[in-house]
Amino acid sequence: MAKKTRSARRDKPQSRSERRFEPRASTKPIIPYVLGALGALAMGAGFWGQFGATLEGQDLDPFKGAVWLLGVGAIAVGAAIWLGTSGEPPLRVGDGGIGLEKGQVRRIPWHAVERVEWRGEAVRVTGRDEEGASLLLVVKSMTHPQAAAWIVREARARVPAVVDVPADATLPEASATAGTNSSLEPPQVVGKRCAASGKAISFEPDARVCPRCERVYHKAHVPESCACGGSLGDLRSEAKTA
Repeated sequence: MAKKTRSARRDKPQSRSERRFEPRASTKPIIPYVLGALGALAMGAGFWGQFGATLEGQDLDPFKGAVWLLGVGAIAVGAAIWLGTSGEPPLRVGDGGIGLEKGQVRRIPWHAVERVEWRGEAVRVTGRDEEGASLLLVVKSMTHPQAAAWIVREARARVPAVVDVPADATLPEASATAGTNSSLEPPQVVGKRCAASGKAISFEPDARVCPRCERVYHKAHVPESCACGGSLGDLRSEAKTA
């Protein structure tokens, strides 16, 4: 019975999730609000000065400078929209690692994170993406405060040896309500190589995945602890009963 229970637990994929964080504007919110309001007023005044008499059926010339006022107002509104948005892409943080969303999502798995440090009011993450290419992420506390906080929180729990962020870094608390939660598919293990032996994983049931950093091992070569420092005792037990 115990063997059957372990087998059922192994066959059921572990649920994975992540949080998606939208960037916020780097300027104070009051600036684009005020600029947008003034621009809208200028556009309204300029439009009325240019076309108001015609709309009321009066044969009067437009007010002098109305076109200029309309143009200045449009420029001000455009500037407010530009200041109120950020050019930085959304970020994802969760079981799959740290993701950069630019059309498609490019992720650094936790086991491929080489360093997480605090520099210049930003969290800098260096590592390799899922294809093995080098990737540097600079997550500014001004535009991505919660993403930066969650990266540090997750990294300290999963790969603490590579984290170099001081306790007095100007980061907010990682809020449980921050970002948008979404589910992730199980990790792709077929074709990957065992982190301990280098043996290729040919069949999905042969793979064992570290629950902390998602490093992949062949069931016959699961060490007592993962390179991230996490215990693999449960995975070794499963491998013996497989």
